Amino acid sequence: MGKKMGIEEKIVTVVLLAVVLAGCVMGRAYSYADELISSVGREVGIIKEEMPAYEVTVQSFLSDLPFKQCLINLNGNLAKNLGLREIYQKKGGIVMENGYVAGIYSLTTTDYEIEQIAALKDFLDERVIQLLYVNEPTKYFNDDVVKNELGRYTFVNSNTDRFLERLDDIGVHYIDLRENYSAMGLDSFDFFYKTDHHWTVPAGKIAAEAIAAELNAYYGYHIDLSLYDDNRFAVTHYENAWLGEQGKKLGVSFVGMDDFDLVLPDYATDYTVYYMNGSIMQGSFGEALVNQEIFMPENNLDVYGATSWHYSYMPEGVIESTVVNHGNTEGKRVLVLGDSYEQITVPFLSLGISEIQTLVLRDFDESLEEYIDSRDIDTVIIAYASFMIGAHDNEASANYNMFHFR
Repeated sequence: MGKKMGIEEKIVTVVLLAVVLAGCVMGRAYSYADELISSVGREVGIIKEEMPAYEVTVQSFLSDLPFKQCLINLNGNLAKNLGLREIYQKKGGIVMENGYVAGIYSLTTTDYEIEQIAALKDFLDERVIQLLYVNEPTKYFNDDVVKNELGRYTFVNSNTDRFLERLDDIGVHYIDLRENYSAMGLDSFDFFYKTDHHWTVPAGKIAAEAIAAELNAYYGYHIDLSLYDDNRFAVTHYENAWLGEQGKKLGVSFVGMDDFDLVLPDYATDYTVYYMNGSIMQGSFGEALVNQEIFMPENNLDVYGATSWHYSYMPEGVIESTVVNHGNTEGKRVLVLGDSYEQITVPFLSLGISEIQTLVLRDFDESLEEYIDSRDIDTVIIAYASFMIGAHDNEASANYNMFHFR
């Protein structure tokens, strides 16, 4: 017979199991509890809209626990072994058979998006400013992948297909990067991280080159495309080095760690980058556009608390910034209306353009038209991840205002 557990051991075991099981259902419990508590609280007048949500309160409590990493990993291991691949659908995403975390997206009409972009085009046409739309894909280029694996319906690619067809109807030129990536013969997941919704650095570089080629072909630019030749870049590969935003919710034991490629031009560059917070970065591409301290081992001892490596490029953000390339580049000014994917795209696109301004409309409450009129801009590029299409259907979405152009 084995040794019987003492009362102390039993208590510890029960507590750990309770915490793990509670964490395992937290993905669903959060949303239900938050909705119930908030609605009842508002009804009786004890909870205001601006008070922290239940989820935020619980997450804040858990983040202070000294054994947080252990609990998250226990929870992730349990969820993985039980096959709970959809448990964090609303908070992190579903886990595909290949181990990648992906999202599920609702059907949308695209009416609002088309109305807004048509009005913006008319405004820009009056000012002889060119417009290019860039579709940045999600991890799967075919919605049937999710249906075949989990029996769930997602519409991110069908939404995108209908949206791009309607751009044709209103005369808006676009690039569908799904085509560029597919032409390379790789799986769609190869261009994304397993544990993060962003694309990889090499994928962002490919996107920048595709945009540069499009500007040359249709917009009168003369960008030197040899600046994007792979043999002109130095690549430092980090194996199992960091945990993405989605992975931090599911746990390393469930989805593992991600690799990272630091890609830097291997030729002379000279930059000045102005950020909305007043920061000014100067120097080479690697000095002005990349915070390489993020990769230092001492800054990654706690993978759950470490800074996302995706944000190592343009570390002060693209909410509103200006990237000036002092080298021998195309002397034009581009405004990129983008999202967080542009942390990677804009630095590489800037290799061939004198000045790129960035603006994220997520929390922008001023007039975009006045903003454009106050600047000397040759071309506006709207570069959005496919899941931005339809975000305006949900007022609670963080991306609700991304297509609010007029």
